[in-house]
This record gives sequence, C-alpha cells and structure tokens, in this order.
Amino acid sequence: MADTTSFEGIIVQSSVTAAPKPARVKSRAKRAVGVFAWIGLMALGVAVIAPISHFTLMEAQTVVLQHADDAAAEQALKLDWSQSRSPDYMETLSELAMQMPVVDTGSAYVAASRTVELDPSRAFAWAQLAQLEARRASGKVNKASLEALSKSMDACPLCSDELISWRLNFVLANWGAIPEALRRKAFEHADLLRWVGPNTEFLAEMRIKADQNGIPFDTYRAAVNTPARTWDIGPASEAKAAKADHPA
Repeated sequence: MADTTSFEGIIVQSSVTAAPKPARVKSRAKRAVGVFAWIGLMALGVAVIAPISHFTLMEAQTVVLQHADDAAAEQALKLDWSQSRSPDYMETLSELAMQMPVVDTGSAYVAASRTVELDPSRAFAWAQLAQLEARRASGKVNKASLEALSKSMDACPLCSDELISWRLNFVLANWGAIPEALRRKAFEHADLLRWVGPNTEFLAEMRIKADQNGIPFDTYRAAVNTPARTWDIGPASEAKAAKADHPA
C-alpha cells in the first residue's frame, strides 16, 4: 500500500501556509481605512481653516487699503475685485474711489453695489449709492436713488450722526424730488442731532438753506415725534428722576 502520510502532511502544511493570507489582506484594509480617515480629517481641517484664513487675509487687505496713499489706491482700483466676498473691502474701495484727485464714480458705483449685495445692512454704502444714482441721472434724484436713500435710513436710523447729517442735507438739497414720507423720516432722525455732539451749527446752516428754498424747516421739525427731546435729558429731567427716587 502506498504511504500517503507525507502527501497528507504536504496538504496540511500547504493549508497552514495558505491560511494567513486573509489576515494580511485584512491588515492592509485596516491600514487603508486609517489612511483614508487621516486624509479625511486633514481635508476637514483645511475646510475649517480655509475660510478663516481667507477672512483674515481680506481683513488685512482692507486695513492696508484704508491707509493707502493715492497711488496705492489707484492701483487697487485697477485690480479685478468684482468677485470679492468682503463687504468691508468693497466699501473701502468705494469710498477711496470718491476721494481720489480725479473722482472715479464708475468704480465707486460698482464697489458700493457689490458692498450692499454682500451685506444689505451697509447704510453708508446705500447712502453713497443714493448720491451716485443721482449723478448717473444727470444730477436728478430718481427712483433708484430714492430706493437707496430709503434703505440707508432703514439700515441705520440713528446709528451715526454723520450719516444722519448727510441724509438731511441730501433731502433738503433735493426737496422737490423727495416723497413726503422720506422728508419726515429725515427730520425725525435729525432730531437726534439736537442733543448728540456739536451739531448746533450744522442745524443752523440747514435751517438757513431750507428758508432760502422755501422749505418749512421749523414746521417739519416741530412735527417730529421722537421718544427723547432736549429737555428729556437736561437738568430738569435729572431733577425729576431724583425726586422720583427720593419722594418726600
């Protein structure tokens, strides 16, 4: 009879030798999963950091632009910034364009439009658009100009006495083209100027301008209904508050 022990041993040995192959495949699969997981984490980190880095870069560019001289500002205006995602940068560009030795109203208009597209709450940019829209219409206040003025008022009713002053002056200068609702709103906002900052001289100038153009300045001013008046924050109001705190 043939001796089959060695053959069986070969078969068994072959089986034992072949067995570890799935384990090696599994180990490689684990390593692959680990590599892909690491790549995924790195990609996630880049996705998180990239917007922050971009924002930081745009903020830095805005600061540099704010301190730029005329030559540097002119160079910045020549760049392709139409796809910028920074309203701060675009608003700064718009303002610089209007401050150049030769005013660049075209760039100012595009930059201001891009500013409010990115951030509709930019009251200064809306005010600039109100002015630029009138310029584009040969100095006449049109529908687009009025819309921009209204959005400026809505975005910042009382947040800046400088902006309030500009809007009152703009309304008085274009009185015939300003709807009644915007006239009253401009005076309502301007009531703040009576008790915030050194605006007495400005209001006196606006009154003279209004009188010269037949605008009933005092009538509109008297009709203003605001929650605070000069006498509400003066010595009389303080005495009244003290009396309320310490009744007799």
